[in-house]
Amino acid sequence: MSNMNEAFEPDLPPLKWWGEQHFELNQSRAWQFGSLLFRLTRSLQEWRLEYHRPQVQYDYEQQWQTIKEIDMAFPAPLKIERYMFARTEANFQLMPRLADRSVVIKPVDPIYIPAGQRGTLYISTPLWIAGFVPGQRDPLFDLPVILPKDTWFGPHPRTGEMCYATSVDGRTDLKLLKPRAFRAVTPVDFHNISSQQLRFDRMNVPVPALPLFYSPSTGRLWTSQIKVLHEGSDRPPRIRIENRTPPLAGEVIPVHPPRDPGSTLFNMFDSFF
Repeated sequence: MSNMNEAFEPDLPPLKWWGEQHFELNQSRAWQFGSLLFRLTRSLQEWRLEYHRPQVQYDYEQQWQTIKEIDMAFPAPLKIERYMFARTEANFQLMPRLADRSVVIKPVDPIYIPAGQRGTLYISTPLWIAGFVPGQRDPLFDLPVILPKDTWFGPHPRTGEMCYATSVDGRTDLKLLKPRAFRAVTPVDFHNISSQQLRFDRMNVPVPALPLFYSPSTGRLWTSQIKVLHEGSDRPPRIRIENRTPPLAGEVIPVHPPRDPGSTLFNMFDSFF
């Protein structure tokens, strides 16, 4: 899949932008992740993060590069965060994470699952950048590459949760879902064992409950699979998070455990017809 992608877009860098970085004392490194400008500096007793996020960001901004002019002036607004240490170490890990809230996806067209049928929909959700140093379990920073819009998911204002909204290209054929540097793929396996055709317009994906994996063979970040079993209109669908990725993902490497592994009580659908 990655080879086919490279054939069409020869200018794209590899999709893997994360990993361990080595910093000498007083060294800076800078990157452009989509439209996010990002610079990290190591001092003797401090890590310093500077970043610029434009007011408007677009989902298609999926390219990234190392900025060679380390000291280039970032435009306003500029965010600066400083992290104090007794003494800093040379190694720093930049890592992808899934969103810190559930993500509501709305397919361009409604999806139907006829009675007795099953099928898998491949969707993608936006990624965060987290920074880790040795000896610290929690990241120093944890911010979205592309800031999603807020949305409410629930039957009315008192019942539900604040989520993120994202435009999505749900595909039944994985080959048609373009690999993206700042999005992870979630397979949702639907099984309609009721006697009625099923339709849904939007879906609340519980990404804080999902682990994140990397598949070198597909060049993609994956979450584990979600199974949706619909038994009838008189009861909500049964949702199960699998602890594995689908066979199409190939061999995967664990990247991150779930942010909130206990968040198993969730409602993925507000309307089934």
